[in-house]
Amino acid sequence: MKPLNILIVEDEVLIAEDLHDIIKSFGYKNIKMAHTKSDAIALLNQFYFDVVLLDIRMEKELDGLELGTFINKALKIPFMYITAHSDIAMIKEILKTKPAAYITKPIKKSDLFANLNLIESQRTEHKSLIIKDGYNSHKILFEEINYIEGEGNYINIYSQSKKIVIRQSMDSIMEELDASLFFRIHRSYIVNLKKITKFSKKEVEIGTVQLPISRKIASEFESIINSIGS
Repeated sequence: MKPLNILIVEDEVLIAEDLHDIIKSFGYKNIKMAHTKSDAIALLNQFYFDVVLLDIRMEKELDGLELGTFINKALKIPFMYITAHSDIAMIKEILKTKPAAYITKPIKKSDLFANLNLIESQRTEHKSLIIKDGYNSHKILFEEINYIEGEGNYINIYSQSKKIVIRQSMDSIMEELDASLFFRIHRSYIVNLKKITKFSKKEVEIGTVQLPISRKIASEFESIINSIGS
């Protein structure tokens, strides 16, 4: 599984940089920052993030809550609020946006560390692939994927019920998959090892579909399949 991609949304630059340094000290490296609501939306539309840290009060009183609502409805990714608000009325408004966590200022490193680790463990436990489609993101469980086909600058993801086409490379999609479950049998094909119904050194079958195996990895593939069956 690839490491967490984290977005910090905080209008006070010094606080944002302090958060960045704290999170970096935990071992996370893929961290971006936004200081306005509009900058945050631009980054969310350009990149995929595994978790977003939101300050509620930025340029406007409820910028953070509006962002939380947008993330929950359009992107379906975890986000946590980091704020000085702690009154009951505000907490009720916060809970309506369905955050993954809520941390009050001044920030305790232990609270932040625990919540980031919880989100990461939940991501691993659910074992799913997040697919970005324009302004929206969709989640597909690993267990639903039969195989993936590379086609130029695009890939075709074949699940049990549908075909999904996205613009992404085979190398980058492989980084997002569970290496114990998926194997690249050919430069153009990645298969879900648990979906294989028949195989030889030249090809695999997944249901009624036959897919070629590269001669360079035939022996490695056979060893992996045999280890799974043993």
